[in-house]
Parts: sequence; C-alpha cells; structure tokens
Amino acid sequence: MAENLNRRPKKSILKNSSSFDKQEAQLSIKKAKETKWDEMNIIATLHPPDKDYGHMKIQEPKTPFSYLDADQLDGVKPEELAERMAKALDKPPKALEQSDESEEEEDDLTEEEKQRRKDFEMKRKKHYNEYHALQMAKKLMEEEEDDEEDARDAGQSSSSKKE
Repeated sequence: MAENLNRRPKKSILKNSSSFDKQEAQLSIKKAKETKWDEMNIIATLHPPDKDYGHMKIQEPKTPFSYLDADQLDGVKPEELAERMAKALDKPPKALEQSDESEEEEDDLTEEEKQRRKDFEMKRKKHYNEYHALQMAKKLMEEEEDDEEDARDAGQSSSSKKE
C-alpha cells in the first residue's frame, strides 16, 4: 500500500500530471515571498513619542472639601429633634390636611364650574365605592337565587301533595 502512495498517477482528472512536480517548487517560492515586518520602524513611524492622539489634559481644580470637625459644624441637637418629632406625631400628614387655597379657588369659580366640579367629585366617590357595590350586587344575586330555589322547592312539594 505504501508503494501506491509514492507512485505518480497516469492521468489526473482535475489537474495536469505536471502539477505534481510543481508543488515542491511552489512551496519554496512561497517561503521566499513571505512578508517580514520591521516592527520597530512601524512603531517609530506611527507612534512617535511626542504624538498625543488628540487627547487633552485638563487641569481641574481640586474638589472643595471642608476640613472642619463635626463638633464645629452647627447641627440639630438631639433634644430639639425629639421635640419636633413629638409635635409631628400629633398632626396628620400635610397631604391629608385641607388647605384654604381650595376654598379660595371655589369662590372664584362660576356656578357652572362649581356644578361640574361637584359632579366630578360624586363620580369619583362612586368609582372608588364600586368594589363595595359589586360585593353588594353579588350578595343580592345570591339571595335572589336562594329565594327562587325556595319557591321551586315549595312548588314541587305542593304538587307532590296533590298527587
């Protein structure tokens, strides 16, 4: 079998028979044509030491910082803070407090605008109570179904007595 590998084919389908002879010659030519890079020349040409590539050096002032001790700073005293918190616990949150501004705004409104505002507030109240309304409707429907079942049961028992 090793003998067959060393033999030249009589005629190749894809290549001329002379191509086998040229393969060895082409390998030696390729080695001669290989590119050799002079890396030091490239570095010296493209990356000179004085080139900054457009980067700017910005001289910024130092970040201001206060070097005072915590004792020197005026702060809230713990006793004052405790008093303020105690006062705040007695009052409702500001979001829940009614302001005088809303009353003043209502005074400036015309009758038509007042009526629209009143209608809006009623619709809003109905909307937020809709869950409870649905619960009541379900309860009423269940009661009606129970009444109908009782009526059917009563009707069936009276018809069975007649028979």
